[in-house]
Amino acid sequence: MAAAGSWDRHYRRDKSLLSYPDENLVRLLKSSLAGTSPGEMCAADLGCGSGRHLFLLRESGISCVIGMDCSLNALHLSRSVGGFPLMQGSIADLPLRDASLDLAVTWGSLHYAPKSELAPMLSEIRRVLKEGACLLGTLRCARDSYLPRGRDLGNNSWIVGGGDIRESVISFYEEGERFEAFAAFRDFRYGLMERTPLGERERVISHWFFSCRR
Repeated sequence: MAAAGSWDRHYRRDKSLLSYPDENLVRLLKSSLAGTSPGEMCAADLGCGSGRHLFLLRESGISCVIGMDCSLNALHLSRSVGGFPLMQGSIADLPLRDASLDLAVTWGSLHYAPKSELAPMLSEIRRVLKEGACLLGTLRCARDSYLPRGRDLGNNSWIVGGGDIRESVISFYEEGERFEAFAAFRDFRYGLMERTPLGERERVISHWFFSCRR
């Protein structure tokens, strides 16, 4: 995970206060909950940021929704918008019991670490998921040209070279790399979402997004 200090700096800026859920997660969540009883479920947003997806989980009918982030400033924002149970922590060492979650969301969090940490993080997520529970998340795609690459750590992992998350770690993933990392999960499906900032067509913001089950 990125150093908490980088993310505390990020969550002091107005642009970090995102109000609306990602439409791709909205669709994934709807299909993942089809045929279930969400009122009996417990879900966690691991890397909840300003809390926008906590509302989405609650509005989907899930009775127990938990937020976790490494940044105290992020948790402060989440606390101000909703009354959810919140905890500070790292995906590499989740402060949750074994088999305690029916669903986990890692939207924009797993790729902020060296690639060597992806497998341990996924193992820890798998530990806290119930059998058949769902994981929905993203990984930054190697096609991305938006985040400034600073110091090269090898294996397409970098120290971010500028902006408010400078000095944090970011990893970019080629298509084939995901299948190996998610080998312990089943029903793995994925897609690609890309956009450019307005007026900056040469800069591509690119993510893989995925759904899988324990």
